Amino acid sequence: MNHKITSYVEPHYPVKKSLLTLAAEAALQAAAVKAKVEVAISIIGDRKMRQLNKKHRGIDTPTDVLAFPYSLGTGKPGDFVTPPSKYLNLGDVIISYPQLLARAAKENTMVDDMARLLVVHGVLHLFGYDHEKPTDAQAMEELEDKILKSVSV
Repeated sequence: MNHKITSYVEPHYPVKKSLLTLAAEAALQAAAVKAKVEVAISIIGDRKMRQLNKKHRGIDTPTDVLAFPYSLGTGKPGDFVTPPSKYLNLGDVIISYPQLLARAAKENTMVDDMARLLVVHGVLHLFGYDHEKPTDAQAMEELEDKILKSVSV
């Protein structure tokens, strides 16, 4: 693959890095990414997530997933930074493990399945997908479902 997916999981959270990688790869394939790209995925706690959410979105509560695309500041989708490694750096996907657990329980789904969903959701955000309008939300959810079917075990 032309994709470099790095992951960081805080030591006390039982998440397999391979699960994160497979979900991110599936999202990149669905987006038909042909270039050498890099994505970083982190699993953190609520305290750090709350700080990030407050700093970057002005919302003083933790959330399940945040995505931070690396851009050159032009605001154009796809205008990503190319580091010396020659990989296009798409950005970071940050997931709160406690929020992941709460959402999995609320939606009566397996924790691994929720982790896959949040990774895919975050990667799609890196490409500019959002869910602010109902039609955008529906399109994003349909694409997520399609991607998740390709990585279901």
